[in-house]
Amino acid sequence: MGALHIDQQDGIVVIRFDNPPLGFLDGEMTAALEQHLDAVLADPAIRAIILTGAGEGVFIRHFDLAELSQAAEMLAASPLPEREAEWDDSIFHRITRRIETCEVPVIAAINGDCMGVGFELALACDVRIARTGPFSLGMPEMNIAMFPGGGGTARLSRLLSPAQAFELIATARVLEPVEALHFGLVNAVSPDPLAAALALAARMVARSASGIAAAKRIIRQARDLTMEQALTLEQREVNARLGSDEVRAALRAYASTGEDLRTLLPPNGTRPMQEPV
Repeated sequence: MGALHIDQQDGIVVIRFDNPPLGFLDGEMTAALEQHLDAVLADPAIRAIILTGAGEGVFIRHFDLAELSQAAEMLAASPLPEREAEWDDSIFHRITRRIETCEVPVIAAINGDCMGVGFELALACDVRIARTGPFSLGMPEMNIAMFPGGGGTARLSRLLSPAQAFELIATARVLEPVEALHFGLVNAVSPDPLAAALALAARMVARSASGIAAAKRIIRQARDLTMEQALTLEQREVNARLGSDEVRAALRAYASTGEDLRTLLPPNGTRPMQEPV
């Protein structure tokens, strides 16, 4: 039986997927993830979330095919009523949309094999860092005559061209981390993706929580808007933030020190801060 392990330090929560020996995701783990995410995101002290695998060389291999086979047989025996399905009928869609729409950055530290729903979960994260090595990333569901069912078709076709997304899905092709980096499907590769993710999260935590939330909101929404709509959204957020106490105090601090925007100032603006590492 799989489990999730939750660690918290300095406003950063690390959620580890643990289901030895193969590292599958199952229904119980999925339900637990939804509950844990709700609890974590209800805590205003949480500033960043990292998802990673607990086992050596595996993030989430893919969904447990034995459990999926049972679900398929049950569906064949008792077909669902004929009605239009909605996205939130799926617990997995609810989880991934929660990740995308929450106000804190969510980073996938992909420490090994990451396929099927594991890769779909990673695609919903704001940043993906993969472990260097001969690991498999992608969505090979076509090997069971299926296409990705956890948002993979929608998200992959937004990150890549429709032609590239179709080729990867239709051929069940998986990529090694360096190939995924070439495609732009991961932000970076690292021999220690969790350490890299923690360092990145610390840099984000050192910045404005509300500013990061607004930037995430604009970036996520803008990809589905026309350019004019996206610029309107951005301008409204600028108008709302520029006159805020937080931004005005930061501007006064920079003006008084003479530092430029490459320098991270502390909240009182008296001296430059060393970047978190």
